[in-house]
Amino acid sequence: MSKKMGLGRGLGALIPGDATVELTQKINEEGDLINEIDIELIIPNRDQPRKHFEKDKIDSLATSISEHGLLQPIVLKRKGSFYEIIAGERRWRACKSIGLKRVSAIVKDVDDFAIAQLALIENLQREDLNPIEEANAFKNLIESYNMTQEKLSIVVGKSRSYITNYLRMLKLEPEILKGIEINEISHGHGRALLALDNVKFRMKAYEMIVQDQLSVRQTEELVKNFDKLMNQKSSKVITKKLPELINLEEHLAVLIGTKVKIKEKNGKGKIEIDFYNIDDLNRIYDTLKK
Repeated sequence: MSKKMGLGRGLGALIPGDATVELTQKINEEGDLINEIDIELIIPNRDQPRKHFEKDKIDSLATSISEHGLLQPIVLKRKGSFYEIIAGERRWRACKSIGLKRVSAIVKDVDDFAIAQLALIENLQREDLNPIEEANAFKNLIESYNMTQEKLSIVVGKSRSYITNYLRMLKLEPEILKGIEINEISHGHGRALLALDNVKFRMKAYEMIVQDQLSVRQTEELVKNFDKLMNQKSSKVITKKLPELINLEEHLAVLIGTKVKIKEKNGKGKIEIDFYNIDDLNRIYDTLKK
């Protein structure tokens, strides 16, 4: 390969010395060397923070690439005879789905930490991660590279409190984390649930959020009063209904032709009569009138 002049110091480090594919080279505005690389030689990044790729979004991106070409090169690192993706896995998947044989790529000589860091930053900038993927990516960088939260906050451009809140979320139960991951509840709901130390209470509150479609603000109010609410429920005395009332319920049900419930306490109470449509209500009315 002949030496190119004026391409910048250290450019040779970007070009795999024993590349097994023919490279078509061009230079982008930042001075990076862009290669056309065999798509079959590209492998995913094992530390890719994004674990779920939505098919409809990949298909939409593939359509765009079919019409306009790959406008932004994929960023790769040489791994033996292959190239590992640093940034651009969605673009690579879209290109594969439409049968492209080669893709535009920038090959960089970086270490594993830089790969993990760049992959996370790209996803954060594109808002491509769900909260659980983001939290796990933070956790992975801290544990794998012995980073402090302060250092990580500088690296990814997020406040330390932001990172702390996301890491705390991983303490939630797997069912709740799954709910956040599939957008059944939000990160805000999860953060509110962390205020409940009792696991059973937390799971019960989660079920109530999903069932009643509670907002984050409503969830915060629920959590604030949850201990009192549960204690009230557990302290309620279950009273047996008098046989006379049960007998009366049955007679009224036969007379009116629908379910009847009598609620009584200290000689006072109410009668509930079920109806199933307007015609049924009119029928009950006529029966009672007679």
